[in-house]
Amino acid sequence: MARLADLLDPAAIVATRGDLDIEVEGVATDSRRVEPGDVFICLPGYSASGGESLADRHAFAANAVERGAVAVVGEREVDLPRDVTVVAVGDAWAAAASASARFHRHPSQALLAVGITGTSGKTSTSYFVDSVLRGAGHRVARFGTIDYRIGDQVLPAEQTTPEAPIVHSLLRRAVDSECTAVAMEVSSHALELRRVGDVQFDVGVFTNLSRDHLNFHPDMGSYRNAKARLFRSLGDGGKSGVAIVNSDDENWSHMVAEAQAPVIRYGLAAGVEIAAEEVRASMTGIEFSLATPSGSASVRLRHLGDYNVHNALAAAAVGFHLGLDPEAIATALAEAETVPGRFEVVDEGQDFAVVVDYAHKPVALQRLLESARRVGPRRILTVFGCGGDRDRGKRPLMGRIAAELSDLVVVTSDNPRTEDAQAILDDILEGAREVDARLGRHVVEVDRAAAIRTAIEMAGPGDIVVIAGKGHEPYQLVGDQRLDFDDRECARLALRSRGAPQ
Repeated sequence: MARLADLLDPAAIVATRGDLDIEVEGVATDSRRVEPGDVFICLPGYSASGGESLADRHAFAANAVERGAVAVVGEREVDLPRDVTVVAVGDAWAAAASASARFHRHPSQALLAVGITGTSGKTSTSYFVDSVLRGAGHRVARFGTIDYRIGDQVLPAEQTTPEAPIVHSLLRRAVDSECTAVAMEVSSHALELRRVGDVQFDVGVFTNLSRDHLNFHPDMGSYRNAKARLFRSLGDGGKSGVAIVNSDDENWSHMVAEAQAPVIRYGLAAGVEIAAEEVRASMTGIEFSLATPSGSASVRLRHLGDYNVHNALAAAAVGFHLGLDPEAIATALAEAETVPGRFEVVDEGQDFAVVVDYAHKPVALQRLLESARRVGPRRILTVFGCGGDRDRGKRPLMGRIAAELSDLVVVTSDNPRTEDAQAILDDILEGAREVDARLGRHVVEVDRAAAIRTAIEMAGPGDIVVIAGKGHEPYQLVGDQRLDFDDRECARLALRSRGAPQ
């Protein structure tokens, strides 16, 4: 429990009604999660120019009180019983972060906190960082798209980066479970909406930046600035802070300009502190020579897709910052878990490869297909679609990329949500047809299971079937329904039906 007055920054309070000296038993921003004794903070919601929206939670204040909230904090007046304390603040997003951090006694202060941001590679990088932190002797928590892990405990992930009350609750659980470090994916939404406000990061990692989330951010400049918020916060709370950036991405200097902290660069180009040389990729793994200011070491990854070299280098930079020698870093990278749905192989004994990957953005799809080409297949057969109620502008771009880099494309549904699935495919085909006007290499199958079967039935010896877009997701969002659907299981069934050995 904590006094409400102790959870709120006095300078942020605009007006009050009622007693700030009351005890509260929790902080909530979702009225459905309110427990008796909580303070409910009304996040204002938004309606982005790109079409994304989030409900204004002032509308749910009464529901929160019915569930037992003893106080409500918001940015505008709400009609509530007189015995409920009501506090007006100028910025409810910031108030939620501050109150959550204070309620949980600033848990990030007790952790070596590594925040990882970028368009692609956050999840894979977090797995590599987790392994490197363990190699440095830490008990590690890891929060991200796949799951939330605290030591050996695994919790389901609701969002890549959840809202502030959950973030600080997870960090407190990590501290109470004797974790000493956390590797945490940090999304652009989380940075823009202050979900990680008052999280004090020791290390900020930048992977890359390409088109994504323009249904939320007005333009690429705004998207980049949201990512940069992570680097502005380095050193908060008295921590020293270090920025680790991918110098092969043209946006690295923007992140560095925002960081008041030392910088470690990683990449394939000359002149960086952490580099990979002599990269060799195959369907059994990746090998490269790791070069650091303190020496070099041979690295063997069991991960597939040579884009993982950059993800591993980011983690190697974390290890270098912590003082690990190159051989210890190499050992930790070799021991890193593979990531579900990231260049994940589906093997039923067939004489061609089938891989499932989460790539659902233009540059991610391009990197995936280029990586697939570099392992030397006879042909690449790509199955992919685009999500509904999301950035429409990327659809023709992805159609063009798939058509240019594949020998055959099967265009299909992803998560259509409330959009018409065929209309989404039509947007994709605008780009694919620019290439196919001269190549004629695409098939349209709106049913995703049928599309996967089609590609697998058309595959021959030495080919690679790439199923992109959903990766680890065990569902498909159609209308307001969440249907059971797993690309990996669908591919296995298709292989078995085709007659692959079992």
